[in-house]
Amino acid sequence: MIRILIADDHAILRAGIRALLQLHSDFEVVGEAADGHETLVQVQTLKPDVVLMDIGMPGMDGLAATHEIVSTYPATRVLILTQHENKEYVLPALKAGAAGYVLKRAPDDSLVRAIREVYAGGTYLDPRVSGVLVDDVRRQAGGVPADPYDTLTEREREVLVLLAQGKTYQEVAETLFISVKTVDFHRANLMRKLGLSNRAELVRFAIERGIVT
Repeated sequence: MIRILIADDHAILRAGIRALLQLHSDFEVVGEAADGHETLVQVQTLKPDVVLMDIGMPGMDGLAATHEIVSTYPATRVLILTQHENKEYVLPALKAGAAGYVLKRAPDDSLVRAIREVYAGGTYLDPRVSGVLVDDVRRQAGGVPADPYDTLTEREREVLVLLAQGKTYQEVAETLFISVKTVDFHRANLMRKLGLSNRAELVRFAIERGIVT
């Protein structure tokens, strides 16, 4: 029996996924979570074999939660289930330790196959996003330097925009429904990735890239 935890902030979608998985006798949905923090608590308590992880969730996003799960609970496999199919999401998800990546618009049998594959210790990549990895390998082989901005997570980009707009940490926290400590965590990560030293450089970067005006 494959024990599965569904992590997604949309209750209707969670219900649909649960209904689909219950059609298979080797699947057992042991719990649900609506954000990254809740997912970590559920993983610690329920010890699922596979976590179906959305990326864009409030508070701690799916990428940060994936990293924490893989680091702390290596026996639990994380399968990303998302609408995002560009490299800004695919590559960070795999780097965070996800064992697979499936698009929400994929056929039902693709999700079922992916769950069984990652549970067995393998990996699964939705055919629609495989080209992202091929392009990245070709780019690196050609000696084209990576764009640091591409390495930012969705939440790091949100923090970047809000800070560049002049908002305080508290205002950013209230806008994104996260703690000030989490805002500072994302700020430190994005500045390290972009090679920035202070807020003035962050604002200048955002303006030069057309992220803010």
